[in-house]
Amino acid sequence: MISASLKDFVSERLTLKNGLMLAGGAVVAIALVWLYRQIDLRALETRADATNGGVVFAAITVLPLAGFPVSILHALGGLRFGTGLGFVLVAASILIQLVLSNRLVRVAPRLFARWLEPMRRRLPEAAHESLTLFVMLMPGAPYFAQIYLLPLIGVPLRKYLPVSFVLLVARSFIGVVFGYESTTLTPWKIVGFAVYTLAITAASTLAFRRLQQKMKDRPAGGDDPRRRA
Repeated sequence: MISASLKDFVSERLTLKNGLMLAGGAVVAIALVWLYRQIDLRALETRADATNGGVVFAAITVLPLAGFPVSILHALGGLRFGTGLGFVLVAASILIQLVLSNRLVRVAPRLFARWLEPMRRRLPEAAHESLTLFVMLMPGAPYFAQIYLLPLIGVPLRKYLPVSFVLLVARSFIGVVFGYESTTLTPWKIVGFAVYTLAITAASTLAFRRLQQKMKDRPAGGDDPRRRA
């Protein structure tokens, strides 16, 4: 039985804009099926296996810090290393990125402040824990913005690292599996990945909306970093 909160979410979110987004997602899925049939995936797998593993891990770790799409790199990790080792190495790269992004913000805070000001203005006044969840669940927030925004607004690394790490690693799983399965993809697998991605997005959006409402109903905690930023 669908809960009342889910019914409210569905009634509020199924707008014309979201309908167009779903239609666009279907078009993308069809395009992926067509693209799959045009690529020599066996040759791609052979080339990935021949690529130095250290170079691939370095790319997975460093490029997202510069804004490169992280989902592509996680798929590359799955293609090169498989699901088991690929997932471990992707998790290690995420841990390194969270630590390095914290250090980079400390070195050049003004640069990141100008870069992320539009997203910073969207943040409510809240305690560290709530802000961490807010940033990690924010719909449409790019990966590089999420890992730089929390240290920028003054949330200590020790407070946001555990939650951010768990959520980002959980989100990376589908990318690693997709990369590993990319040489044996079928239209049904592609549809399955698309449905899974939409389900995760919907669940994250629902969690974000509920958190947003709770933060509106509850005054900010004493450790609100935005008051000191």
